[in-house]
Amino acid sequence: MPFNRLLLITGSRFLLFSFFTFYALIYVSDYTTKGVMIVLSALYISLSLIAHFYPWKLKTINNYFDYVFVVPLAILSREPVAVLSLMIPPLYSFPKDLLPFTISAISSIAFLWLNLGPKGLLFSLLVLAFGLSPSSIELMRSLQKERKYITKLKDSYNALQKDLLSLEREKIERERLSNIIKLLDKDTPEEYLRGVKEMFGLKAVKVIALDGDVKEEVLTDQSGLALLVPVRLEHGKALVVFYLDHPAQLMDESLKENLIRCARLLSLYISGFESSLSKEQVKIAV
Repeated sequence: MPFNRLLLITGSRFLLFSFFTFYALIYVSDYTTKGVMIVLSALYISLSLIAHFYPWKLKTINNYFDYVFVVPLAILSREPVAVLSLMIPPLYSFPKDLLPFTISAISSIAFLWLNLGPKGLLFSLLVLAFGLSPSSIELMRSLQKERKYITKLKDSYNALQKDLLSLEREKIERERLSNIIKLLDKDTPEEYLRGVKEMFGLKAVKVIALDGDVKEEVLTDQSGLALLVPVRLEHGKALVVFYLDHPAQLMDESLKENLIRCARLLSLYISGFESSLSKEQVKIAV
């Protein structure tokens, strides 16, 4: 229990002790009743101080021992206003524990009935409203804490979902890379490119020999639905053209990265092409 809350509880108990003690000293004329009230008040504040400094000793009865003293003190005072003292103990535990509030509600209705008769039932509604009003604040705070907890839980779930999606993408990428590496078992570049074509569902793949200085920049042909990947070979250069099946594939960065990787691995099969009179000549087409 936080220190400030414990201090407030002990403070409210001290105020109850002060009220009944001074009421007994000033307004109670019967000396026997006066003595009983002072003794009960002294025992009440003593247990309250024990609960404050050694809360573990009264942990099981901390929310209930008030009634042992407050109820008889209110009855002995014969003061109708003392009914308000019965609505203070449930504030210590509301809304976690509703039993103290139930005890207070029943005892306050009975107290008002004994002191005011049927008219006391009318005042009991006001007393219950008095007890619920500060308790509702605690309830609202509790609901706000729950809302914050649910919000944090939702944010954590969204972050976890993003991580799972990221892991799923990485898993797919690893599987694709593994399949690409398996294609390197093919004996000829034609078989290798045919495997690439089947793996990614391409329309066609062409390898064009290039002469002279060519920019090593990957280009996309929107009209022809093609991805053009220049590849530097051991002797010369080549342009690998992947013909895609759908325009959306040109927007798939993961697919483009894998195709670029496949094009560059072609250098493991081809070291170069024989010179030709034509600057650009299709060498392989699958």
